This record gives sequence, C-alpha cells and structure tokens, in this order.
Amino acid sequence: MIRLLSIPVILAGLVAAAVFWSHDSGDSQRADFAFVNRGDNKCLDPNGMSWMQDIRIAYALWEGLYTPDPVTWKPVLGTADRATVDSTRTVWTIHIRPDARWSNSDPVKAGDFIFAWRRFLETPGEYTALHFYIRGARQYSADFADYFAARQKGDTKRAAPDFGSVGEKALDDQTIEVTLNDPVPFFPALLAFPPYFPMNEASMQPFKEKDGLHYNQKFTRPPYLVTNGPYRLAEWSFKRRLRMVASDYYWNRASVKSRVIDQIYAEDGTAAFRTYERGDVDWLAELDSDLAAQILAHGKRSDLHIFPAFGTYFYSLNCLPTLSDGRHNPLSDVRVRRALAMSIDREPIVKNVGRLGQPISFTYVPPHVFEGYVSPAGLPYDVARARRLLAEAGYPDGKGFPHLPILYNSEGLHGDIAQIIRRQWLDNLGIQMDLQGVEVKIFGEMQHTQQFAVSRASWYGDYADPSTFTDKYKSDSDDNEAKWNSPEYDRLCALAAKETDPQKRLDLLSRAEGILLNDAPIIPLYTYVNSYMFRDQVKGLPLLANAMLMFQPVHVIRSDDGKSSQ
Repeated sequence: MIRLLSIPVILAGLVAAAVFWSHDSGDSQRADFAFVNRGDNKCLDPNGMSWMQDIRIAYALWEGLYTPDPVTWKPVLGTADRATVDSTRTVWTIHIRPDARWSNSDPVKAGDFIFAWRRFLETPGEYTALHFYIRGARQYSADFADYFAARQKGDTKRAAPDFGSVGEKALDDQTIEVTLNDPVPFFPALLAFPPYFPMNEASMQPFKEKDGLHYNQKFTRPPYLVTNGPYRLAEWSFKRRLRMVASDYYWNRASVKSRVIDQIYAEDGTAAFRTYERGDVDWLAELDSDLAAQILAHGKRSDLHIFPAFGTYFYSLNCLPTLSDGRHNPLSDVRVRRALAMSIDREPIVKNVGRLGQPISFTYVPPHVFEGYVSPAGLPYDVARARRLLAEAGYPDGKGFPHLPILYNSEGLHGDIAQIIRRQWLDNLGIQMDLQGVEVKIFGEMQHTQQFAVSRASWYGDYADPSTFTDKYKSDSDDNEAKWNSPEYDRLCALAAKETDPQKRLDLLSRAEGILLNDAPIIPLYTYVNSYMFRDQVKGLPLLANAMLMFQPVHVIRSDDGKSSQ
C-alpha cells in the first residue's frame, strides 16, 4: 500500500485544500456542537435501525423507560420515574413520569411503548429478537407472520393472532406491566436501547401504507417526526447536514447543555479531517484508520483519542456440509477449522495493517469488559499442531485441499488483512485461498445467505452483558452466519438465561464461549479500538467502549471567533 511520507505534509495539504463549509438552507446559525458521524444516516426508524451512526442519533431524539447514564452507560430511569419487579424477577411494573412529553407537547403514554414494541413483532426489524425475552412474544411474531402472509394471498377468513397472549400491557396511561419468560438481569439495559423506544402512533398514521401494517419512511423526516427525547429533528438534508434542536418539552431540559447540534456530512475520511482541522466541527466520531496511524507514528496529538472498543474483528467459517456451489465443504470438519485458527499469527495484522495498538485476540467476547466474566482460553498460535490436525482431516501439507475464497468487503483495510492471512495459510499449511472483495451491500447479502467459505466478520455489543455476544451463535440465531450448531452451547446459553445468581450466570456464558472457541466456527483476530478527535474545549464527551454518547451534557467552550481553540 502506498502511504504518505510525513504527517506534517498531509496535515498541511489537507488544511490548505479546505473549502469553507456553508449552509444552503438559509439557516446559517452556527451549531453549539457539530460533529462528523461514522457515515451518513441510513434509517431513523427504530424498527429498522442497525447502523451505529443511526443509533447514536436515536439516543438524542428518543428516550426509553430507562436511559444510559452519560458517564457510565449503566441504565438509569428515563421516561419512567419508578420501576418494580416481583419476587420471581419476571414481572416488571413500570410507571411513566407525569411530565414526560413528546416534541409536539403531547404526553407520553404507556400505549406509545406498547405500540412500538408490538410493531417490532408484527414487522420484524434487526433487533426483534430482543423482544423475545417477553412472554409469548416469539410465538406471536411467528403467528402474525403466517397470518399476514395468508392475508396477502387473499385469505380473509384467517383470524389474527391474539396480542393479549404477549406479556406486555398498558395497565393505564402511566403504567406498563411486562412479564418475562425468565429473569433477565440486564432488562433495564434493554429498556434503554432503541428497540424499546416508544413511537408516536398518531403522527405516523398519515404515512400508513395500503397493507395497513407498514409505514412510508417519510414519517422519519422533519417536520413529521415526533420524538420524546432531549432533541427534536429540525433538518435532515441528504449528504449535507442533520440538525437537532433541544426539545422545548423534554422533562429534563436542565440537563441539555447544547441547544443546537449539527451532524455534518463528509464524503470520506480525508474530507472529514479537513472539516475538523478548519474548526467547522468539534468532534470526529471515527477518524480514518490510515490517517490515525500516521498521526500516531509522528507523535500523538492531544486531540487524538484512541481507546478500547466493544467489538471483535474475526473470520467466520461456513460450517454447513455443502458450500453454496454444491461442493463438499472441508470446513465442516472441526479439525480443519482448528488448523486454520491455529496457523494465524495475529501480530503482523495489528502491527502492519491496524497500526493503532489493537490488542490481538484469541477470544470472541472482548476481555475485561464485563465485571466478573472470566474469558476462556482460545486456540493458540501453534503451526506444528495445526499441520497435524490438517493431516488428520485428510489434507497432509495441504494436498487435496480445494481452492476456497476469502470473502470481504472491499472498503477499508479488509483486503490487506485477507492478503496476510492467505499468505500465512499458504506458508504454514500449504493451502491456497482466493481473495474475493465485493461492495459492502453485496458482502452483507452473501454472508447472510452463506455464499462464502471463509468471510471476514465483526461484532459490536449492543448492551452491557456477555449475552450480547454469545446469543449471536446460538443455533436458532438469524445472525449466526457460520451456521454452526452446538447443542451443548445452546444448552449452556439456555441455562444462563434462567440462572438468577449473577456469577453463576457469567460462568455458564464463559463455558459456552469456550465451546465456541474450541469448535472454531470463528477465528478471533483482534479487539477493535475507537479513534476520536476532539479538543480539550469539548466537554461531556465520554470515551466509552461502545462508542456511544448521550448528547445532553456535551458542549464546547468557544473562543472569540466562535470555534473551539486549536
């Protein structure tokens, strides 16, 4: 890869090339806080959210019954002011605070939450499975899918399933009762996550589509979007700007430090850095990794913040007996998977490609993140043992092993990593792999439909519990792209779901991860790091592993020219 020679040269060139950003909308007010997100927004409907940049914005626009503490990210009461749980730890009674209001001044009611949660079951989204902790939710979702499919085919006699079978009820306008299948120690964290946010049904009604179920996404655009969080959506201009203005009706307005917040679009990492260097934005939520590495190599700037992330980069191995092209799949043999895992030296990957101090990893769940969770031992780097395993599987020195592709999305550094791994497998095992780089959307489709043998993969946790990682590889998980199936793994995860002792529960999940690592449907490579840029004048911006923030406390101490000091 061709790299620029010196960081002073790149910085000077970027600043010199900067073109002052201006508004076309006529609203030229400088935002109190401006930032570049990790990409343009894909969806501002909680039912369809999955991208990090959208979830960041969701925390500003909506608020759940619980909400993350801005400093610790532990769940605290949000739109609710009281919550109790019965002696079985399965029945929650939650009371909405009387001063909770939507951005149009309407009171937030229990029915707004039930409407949003029911919508997740009837029109499943990326995180619908998080609602399956609720009694009857999984069955209702499946039954409704069958009912709706029959209705679409003209069957008007089939009765709709009874939503009353689901353990979520509005007892009155201010009170919600939720009945869980089993105790869920992290349920408050789920209630603070966007899939459990409320929705304003009345404002969405004009956008209901002919099928009576789905909504035209125009409802997520200003001025139509009605939200209950600390901010309301004032502008969303495609590939230009997203502007949020403090809601006049949020119950905790005193906590909001910046009245106007702008998310500014940047074409790429270089453009984002230029915008930051000019002082037009106060925070880069994700610095281009190449540029961050060059800055580090030439002496760290005080405004560059690199810190551990809540995610793991790994390779996924297709475990089905047959590949998508009909060939026998040698990766269905655990000995082959272990051989591949044990023949990768991770150091060259983080030193020559990552270059941001990413910790190498032999485990899937990021270590030292969950208090009390003991990471199991993963498969070590052991080329001699890897060769023996491959020979036992019938491929001595790689003889007879078929050419298989390594699938990756061509953006970013994934191709460089694939090159290193391909070379190591050739040198260490004698097997030849092909590189298959595709555009990210195609990559996602191919991975989800098992049109791969080996694929680059990654996973970021969604909530503060190891199950946010371990649930991914349960046999019935839609996210289990490897199609790995282990009854013992499923059993341990099921036991953990019912275990009420916190430490015993963590131990069960650790044992489950140990099975995952030993069976090697995935090959952990390194733990992600986050890279932010912001100056000392930016206050209230935490360095959290999940790369999230609550916008209420964020503010900038401005110099006389209206910019944060450089």
